[in-house]
Amino acid sequence: EIDVVANGLQLPTNIAFVPNPGPLPSDPYFYVTELYGVIKVVSRDFTVSNYATGLLNFDPTGFFPGSGEQGLTGIVVDPTTGDVFATRVTATNPANPNGAHHPQVLRFTSNDGGRTAATTTVIRDMIGESQGQSHQISNLTIGPDGKLYVHNGDGFDAATAQNLDSYRGKVLRMNLDGTAPTDNPFYSAANGI
Repeated sequence: EIDVVANGLQLPTNIAFVPNPGPLPSDPYFYVTELYGVIKVVSRDFTVSNYATGLLNFDPTGFFPGSGEQGLTGIVVDPTTGDVFATRVTATNPANPNGAHHPQVLRFTSNDGGRTAATTTVIRDMIGESQGQSHQISNLTIGPDGKLYVHNGDGFDAATAQNLDSYRGKVLRMNLDGTAPTDNPFYSAANGI
């Protein structure tokens, strides 16, 4: 049996359920990222509204496959604070939005019980790590160790996966503030990465 619980979404890329949703019909139940820069929140009564909008600094529309495949992708909810984490591709130089793009990890806080974002913080900015269509930053997970796991595409350059000086082509393990845990397998005390 299939039940439609939310509609009107544009290019949804990921979903994150609230680990401990409140009891009210208006309480957030899950979040959905839309590729072109919007995070939707779906309440327990399945009302769909905007949590955060305008999250891209370039025009993401384009052909599939091709330039229309970049944007906002992964999402996860911190079970302790209710903060929302998301991943996106952003234009490195906003004055040239069609130029190079690189990945970022964002953290959102809310002042109204998770219904809308109040603050947006870039916790990991990977300037210089070019991203290709579909081979971009994507899924997020908070592991049982309380660390954030970020899946980062290779940007159509498979060799970067073996390069420890590149974020691309890897699953990154980080603290919830974007810093690298010192017990990571390839942690460098010299640069904190």
